[in-house]
Amino acid sequence: MNTLKFAAAAAAAAATACATAAEKPAATNDVADLGTVLVEGSAISRYRPETVNGGTFTDVPPEELPVAVDVLTEDFMREHNPTDLHDLMRFVPGIETGGKSLLIRNPGTFSIRGMGGTEPAIDGVLPIGRGAGLFTDPFLLERVEIVKGPVGGLSGGAGASQNASGGGGSVNMYLKSARFDVDETNVQGSMSAGRHLWRTRGLFDVNQTEFDGRLAVRVPVTADLYSPAYISQGSQKGARPRESYALAPSFAVKAGESVTFGLKTMFQYTDQPGYIGVPVYRGRPADGWSWRESSCRRGDRAVYKSFMLNPWVDWQVNEYWLLKFGAGMMFSDWEFSMREPYFNNAQAAQYFAAGRWPGGGKYMVSTFSEGSSVSRNYNVYTRSIYTRELPWQGIENTFVAQPDWNWRESSGGFGTPTARYGLLLQDSVKWGWFTVLGGVRYDHFEQQAYTSGAVRYAHMAADAVSPRGGITVRPVDWLAVFGNISQTRTPMLGLRNADGSTPTSPWRATQYEAGVRVSPADKLWLSVSAYRIEQENVPQADASGFYWYDGRNTSRGAEVSLTGDIAENWTVMGMYALNMYTDRNVAPGTKGRDFERYPENSFSLSTSYRFTRGWMEDVVVGGCYRFRSKSYGTMRGAFVDENIFYAPSHVVDLSVSMPLSKFGGSKDWTLSFGVRNLTGEKYFESARHFYESLAGEPRTFEIGIRGRF
Repeated sequence: MNTLKFAAAAAAAAATACATAAEKPAATNDVADLGTVLVEGSAISRYRPETVNGGTFTDVPPEELPVAVDVLTEDFMREHNPTDLHDLMRFVPGIETGGKSLLIRNPGTFSIRGMGGTEPAIDGVLPIGRGAGLFTDPFLLERVEIVKGPVGGLSGGAGASQNASGGGGSVNMYLKSARFDVDETNVQGSMSAGRHLWRTRGLFDVNQTEFDGRLAVRVPVTADLYSPAYISQGSQKGARPRESYALAPSFAVKAGESVTFGLKTMFQYTDQPGYIGVPVYRGRPADGWSWRESSCRRGDRAVYKSFMLNPWVDWQVNEYWLLKFGAGMMFSDWEFSMREPYFNNAQAAQYFAAGRWPGGGKYMVSTFSEGSSVSRNYNVYTRSIYTRELPWQGIENTFVAQPDWNWRESSGGFGTPTARYGLLLQDSVKWGWFTVLGGVRYDHFEQQAYTSGAVRYAHMAADAVSPRGGITVRPVDWLAVFGNISQTRTPMLGLRNADGSTPTSPWRATQYEAGVRVSPADKLWLSVSAYRIEQENVPQADASGFYWYDGRNTSRGAEVSLTGDIAENWTVMGMYALNMYTDRNVAPGTKGRDFERYPENSFSLSTSYRFTRGWMEDVVVGGCYRFRSKSYGTMRGAFVDENIFYAPSHVVDLSVSMPLSKFGGSKDWTLSFGVRNLTGEKYFESARHFYESLAGEPRTFEIGIRGRF
């Protein structure tokens, strides 16, 4: 299929459909600034945004959406100071990170609502490729939106042979971009230390406007030097620390009253000690292992480099119709050398019974792994957003059409060239109390022929149609009831059955969800929802490495969130997730059918309070508590044994910040102190397989300073 012809035809169809609409200003097109909120003397963090974009590709207040969207704002990220996307996602219950190592099969992907394989995307349309989720520094981001539930009806599935994206949700990153409303420079530095670790971090963000505000340039920069705890003991003791650098220059130009264009870029470089974790046994490292080591050797390294380029154009055709054009290129290169653990099925019973390998060795088998990969992602899209008010009963209609094209490949045996041609059609109708959303997405996939070992795979093509629908009923301003039905269909190309066939039929994940949102106070919302996701036709590998499309599983649960401002000087974000998983390929009554593949219960509570009187005036105190219940270690996602589990964990962080004006300095500079993992909890934060489990950081003390001028 010719890409240009496809895009042109789809764009023409979208424009024709929109041109028939009547004309009315489009409130959903207003841009929401989610940047830093400054208060005289000190900043109070804002955890709830005015609008979100990832659920519909239009800017909508979160209380009006028929889907659940969790948002981590720039204020939240600044306060908690995570160093990569992996660490940031740990603050959201119901998300699992799957192992913080380049050696895992799909590094930097996340499971949401029990569905695995979600790959983060920039602005919801450009997948960032293998590994980038481990190294993207959140300081480069304005916000992160996590859309819950199957999202194939909006952004489509990945369709690669080793990445079944879109079954449980999406992680959408919005880069900091040039702004026309401010000339400002922000700087931030911090030092942290704990038992077996230290970190030094420098951050810089400058935004400048020129030519009477028609040109804006922004340059965020990060530098991070880190000696992790896992190189303090064992065979990796004394390894060279981690160093990571990133910058994301961008510019924007107002070419006229109706046209704005710009360019976003991102450069990343990380060189860190290799890490693959330790085996778990009854919630702790197995016999012979400590919390602060791994199987890697002193000279094992993982090096990651990436470059992103994103030109874009916004054209306000008239006061009713907005056209957005975008393109993107994400290039990633990584290399690693690690000593990798292996599991021996023949002698597994002894390990499961005693927590040690036969012969007293730490691993049954330990070998050396070395690899490299280059990943390339390209995309082009045109998005048409048209809002009108119908001439009767005050009905407002917003129609979105988006043709897009994505092409991706990875070397090193991790993905042959695959192209995806997609077309999204979505309509939202608002009438009185009711807002109804409906949409459908069509995707055509093509994978190039390739050879793997002695097997030749022919050119493959497949199609998928993913629908979605939802409704929100809001009879009063403080109450909204919502529900949705959504589905993702994605073919897993490149797999081979035992009979030599290469199936192309897509797997499908279907969600049913209902919930209610209540506002007990101004700018504070409580949301409660329940969901059920049925996934079918999933590729399952047999003992010979061949695949059959007969996998079936169910994820069901509930989520609660309380987000916003309790008072003018007090903000909160509390989230709870209940998730229950069923592997329907396992016989009823057999252990492994219903088990805690992920924590059944997880909870987080973050809050920030600014004192307004007395000697503590303008001092801000913050805290965060995170809980994860027991879960089982797995092998390729399957249950292995009752003794192989991760114990419940409780992690507490505290922080205090105060303006330097309290000491006679400038009110634009703030001094901060923090303690992470206050109680020194020993826990595992993520895992690939049960014998590759990665420990959380020990108690860490931090001091920092930030300012603006």
